[in-house]
Amino acid sequence: MLRVTTIVAPAALPMDVNEAREHVNQDLTVDDAKLDSFIRAARDFAEGECNRTIIATRYRATLDGFPRVICLQRGPVLRVRSVQYLDMAGDWQTVATTVYAVDLTGPVPRITEAWGQTWPSDVMPQIGCVRVDFDAGDAAAITATAATDVLSIKGGVWSVLAVDDVVRLSNSGGVLPAPLEEDTDYYVQSVPTATTFKLAETSGGAAIDITDTGTGTHYIGLVPDGLKAWMKLRIGSMYELSADVEYGPADFKTLPYADAMLDNYRVELA
Repeated sequence: MLRVTTIVAPAALPMDVNEAREHVNQDLTVDDAKLDSFIRAARDFAEGECNRTIIATRYRATLDGFPRVICLQRGPVLRVRSVQYLDMAGDWQTVATTVYAVDLTGPVPRITEAWGQTWPSDVMPQIGCVRVDFDAGDAAAITATAATDVLSIKGGVWSVLAVDDVVRLSNSGGVLPAPLEEDTDYYVQSVPTATTFKLAETSGGAAIDITDTGTGTHYIGLVPDGLKAWMKLRIGSMYELSADVEYGPADFKTLPYADAMLDNYRVELA
């Protein structure tokens, strides 16, 4: 049996409260706390239904031994950070990356023994004796420092970036730091630290001069449009229901046509 727990929680929500407020036609911030809770509820439902992670999260998968193939949940998996096991002396050991192969190409990411390799044999025969730490998510929240043109990954969870990697940025509830734009390919110009980077408009080009910090919530990567559209529908229905509960009889209706929007994002585990 494989159990998945969160090690590092997502550093932002997949939708800024400003965007949710606009969707429900609320001009005031009086209901922001309520909308925040609805965003969280919609995210949790969508991720559970689809076995998916929207905003980058670090997980630990725990197993009772080494199977032939380890199938990871909660993709899209960005990277496998480590595979460890409890040895017969009761100490945790890290398996060398040369021992296993990782396949992130399919809907269910897999780990198996590399060609000519075998899993360690000195595994203590008890529950929870193997664990895999991995990062997953469609996007990660970022912030901008205009004075240095540096973008920082909130929470520190994302793919390992290298110079000349092509990335896209997105925003919810505002605008990206000027002059950055959505739906645009940018090149990683430099990586000052593991969680910071600068961008260029062309491969090998100069760092883009960032002139402000933007508004709303910024992301590296993209929150899938279909998931965001579904979240808006559900947030809107929850918001209307909350008013019904407060001022009169509630009449909450299921929306099968809306929930079908999640079908393209569902992942069936083997």
